[in-house]
Formats: sequence, C-alpha cells, structure tokens
Amino acid sequence: MKKVAICVLNSKYIHSSLAPWCLYTSAKKYCGESCSFSVVEGTVNEDIDGVFARIMAEEPSAVTFTCYIWNIKQTLGLCRKIKEADGRITVVLGGPEVAYNQREILTDNPFIDYVFSGEGEVILPEFLNGKAEDVKGVSFMKDGKVHISQREDAQTADYPSPYCEEYFASLKGRIAYIESSRGCPFSCAFCLSGRCGKVRFFPMDRVKGEILSLACCGAKTVKFVDRTFNCNLDRAKEILSFIKKSYGKEIPDDVCFHFEIAAHITDEEFMTLIKSMPAGSVQFEAGIQSFNAKTLEAIGRSDNTEKICESIERLASFGNCHIHIDLIAGLPQEDYTSFVDGFNRAYALRANMLQLGFLKILHGSPMGGEREKYPCHYSKEPPYEVISTPWISAEELENLRKAENELERLSNSGRFTCTLDYIFGKSDITPFDLFYSLAIFLDKKGKRGSIPLDEYTCLVYDFLSSLDCTDERELRDAMLYDRVATNNSGVIPERLKVADERLKKAAERVRELSPPGKGVNRTVAILYTESRIIWCDYRERDRVSGRYKVESIPFTET
Repeated sequence: MKKVAICVLNSKYIHSSLAPWCLYTSAKKYCGESCSFSVVEGTVNEDIDGVFARIMAEEPSAVTFTCYIWNIKQTLGLCRKIKEADGRITVVLGGPEVAYNQREILTDNPFIDYVFSGEGEVILPEFLNGKAEDVKGVSFMKDGKVHISQREDAQTADYPSPYCEEYFASLKGRIAYIESSRGCPFSCAFCLSGRCGKVRFFPMDRVKGEILSLACCGAKTVKFVDRTFNCNLDRAKEILSFIKKSYGKEIPDDVCFHFEIAAHITDEEFMTLIKSMPAGSVQFEAGIQSFNAKTLEAIGRSDNTEKICESIERLASFGNCHIHIDLIAGLPQEDYTSFVDGFNRAYALRANMLQLGFLKILHGSPMGGEREKYPCHYSKEPPYEVISTPWISAEELENLRKAENELERLSNSGRFTCTLDYIFGKSDITPFDLFYSLAIFLDKKGKRGSIPLDEYTCLVYDFLSSLDCTDERELRDAMLYDRVATNNSGVIPERLKVADERLKKAAERVRELSPPGKGVNRTVAILYTESRIIWCDYRERDRVSGRYKVESIPFTET
C-alpha cells in the first residue's frame, strides 16, 4: 500500500490551509484501498527539523506539497532534506508557485520528482492510480530531459468536500476557509486567478451546509476564498441572507465571515442587505489597485472608479462591517505622483484598513510572460517584488515603503483613530504626506523597525506636536482618548501624563457613579480641552473597530 503524506507550510499558525484537505478527501474517494493518506501542516516560521520529523513519522512512500510565493523557499529546503533522508520517497509539488515554471523547478531542484499543474483533486488520484508519465498536468524529468504537461481545462465544481472529521480535529480554532466558487471572471495582468477557466459555482445546498459546519467548529473567522465573491450578485445575496437569517441561531454570534468582492458589482438591494447585517458578522476586502486610467487599462481592470468609490464609502459608513481596501505600487503606467494622488483618494474613503502593497511578478501571469508589454525590474527571488519600472524609480518605491510602514502602525492598527481625525481636521496635510513625514522623522531619530508601543506613542506625540496646526493640549487629549480606548493595560505613556491631584477624586467620583465590579481593570483619565472625565472598563469591544467603549462625564471641581 502506498502511504502518501499531503503537506503544506502556512504563513502563520493562525492560518489553516484548505488545499491539502481538498487533495485528501478526493484522493481517499478515488484511490480506494490502494493508498493511505495523512495531512501534515507546518508554518514557514517553525524549525524545519520539526516539520521534517512529523512528515517522516508517517513513513511515506510519497509526499506532496502545495507551493505559494510565501513558502516556496522553505518547502524546497524541506523537500531536499526528505530526499536526502530517503531517496525512495517520491516528492511532488503543486500549487500556483510551481504550476507555470515546471521546467525551472525540475531543472534547478533534482530532488523534485514531479510537478502538478492544474486542479489537484483530479490529478493526484490519476497520478496514484496510473502511470505518472501519462497523466495530463504532470511534469517530470527523464533521461536529462524535462517533459512539460499543462492542465488548465476547467473541472467540475463538485469535488468531495474537504471538511472531513480529520479536518475539524486539526483546525483547533484557527481561521477556517471555504469556497463557494472557483475561478475568476476577470483577467488582471498581475494575477493568476483568471487562468482557472470560467467561474464554477459549488451547489448552494453544499455551501450552506459547510457554512454551518465551519461556524460551529470553533473558528472565529471564516474566510471565503472566492476570488470575486459577488461576481454573481444574486448568488452572493442569497449566501449573505442565509448568514443573516442563521446568525445567533445555527451560527454563533461571535463568528465573522470574510469576503473578497469587486466593489463595482453592487446594487441597492445588496447595500440594504449589508447595512442590515449584525455588527461584526461580515467583513469585506475590495481591491482598488489604482486610480490611474492608463494603469487600469494596461492591467485589464475595471475603470469604473466612481462606482467603486461610492460603494466602498457607503459600506464603510454603515459601521457594522470591517472594510479592507488595497492599492498596488509598481503597476505599469503609474508614476510616483499618480500613486500618491490615488493613495490620498483611497484614504478619504474611510475604510477600516488601506493596504499599500507592492507589485509581485508571478509565474504564469501576463506580466510575468509578456516582458516587453510590461517592462520592469524585479527580484528574481520570491516573492518577486518589483524594484523599479520605467514609470517609478527604486528610490520612489522605497519612499512608498516608508509611508506604508507608518500607515500600518498609525492608521491600520486602529490605535490612533481620534488622533488622525484631529490632525486631518486641523490641517491641510494630506494622509500620504503625514505618514511619509512621520517616517522621515523616525529615521532621523534612528528609530527604524519595531518600536515598543509606548515609545512609539511618545514619538508620534513629539512629531505631531511639531506641526504648525497642533495645539498640544488638544493633541494630548486626542491621543489619550485613543490610548484609553485601545489599551487595557491601564498604563499611560509619559508624554500623555499630566500630574493632577484631582485625578484621584475624579476616579472616586466615577467609582461612585459606576462601581467597576469584581476583577474589572479600569482606566480613568481627564480630558482638559473638553473638561470631561473618561473611563473604560474594557468589557465591551466594538467588533468592527476593535476599540473598547469609553464612558465620560463632565469634569467639575465639586
């Protein structure tokens, strides 16, 4: 009997992986009693020897790995170690990182026996049941020659469900993943999703059943991996309506569902439905990527930016769902000025998170294959990030990275919301200029990389207080409110402290008005510009913003 270990290295422990379980259930169904299977998951951050030991403990005759840009280096190192330990073990790679560069993988890594290209639920059983060299989608090296076989034909969307008993036993509260469709209706030049053929939808009854199973398995976040969840808007509304109807009943009221959507594919019924969803039950990710019309044309994206902005702004205004939007730096036809303008426009939409990403040239994508059409200089090592283009220099991209770092810490963290509202309300400084200027300020202070939160808060205070628009007392109050609303330690950073004998009496007054109860960690502070006492007991946390509820009363001497 063949013993097959189906393996994957995740980016973090909190992320589970759906791919090996899709392979596991399909192979078990179609291989009969000729094989036995096990799934071995690890992370790119753990000791490779530990993962190696877990794999070898299965005594496999064959191992498979699902490969992505974030795990390919560690995966290849692990495969080499396996082959060196036992040359009889057949080593197989699949996944988007190897599906379109089989020749390079096989030539440069002689310890790899086969590379799959296509949907593994079909290829793996055929590979195990027959002669590997005859299976479409299986590439290999024989007699010093690489034999390439590509399999891109769309398969059924009704593969066996990956949600077997073993899957749920392995999940242990990590983020769970589900797909209600496979493929993408769009063909963006930087992406691979459009190469999977036309969109195929899993049966609705199956999707609803899997939603309920995952919602009750202990995972607090369930992510739909559909590349464009709302490409069929009526179907998307049916799934969302099912979640709404089941929420707090069959679906526990602390589970959140994540969807990636195209923001221009919406209608009034969709918006009304989202507005009525229970707070924190859903969150949405929408890729804008660029506002430059020439860039959008070059990469095959919709140029309906007005509709996109309108939809994102409305979704964000509801306040009941977390909204994540994306921009990509380094795209063709986009120069530094154009990108900065787009950044400021995106920030003004007031999404909960604005991710500034940097273009990666993926194997198999149009940008990876049509070099004359998409000229750029990029790293030849994963994740193949763009270094410069004819439109934006390496120095300019580095400036964007500096701004992105402070965007993450100051804005996307959610720790300085009131502070940013205060600054942007008092001055004409643009969001990009603020984040970039802060980065330069920190560079001059020699503060690069990770900075403890309390120290970072003091540095931010020093920077913001140097701006012409800033009133130091108002700034202190805004930052103090943020601190109380987001940090349950009760510790106030030095720059925000005010020596005031009245604080003790203020705390006593709050205690009389609202007894904290046993075991409550309460923070009390005074806002001087508003003459108010604020306090937080850290019991109620907003499921969308992640901030705690802050109470307040007027601050008087009596």
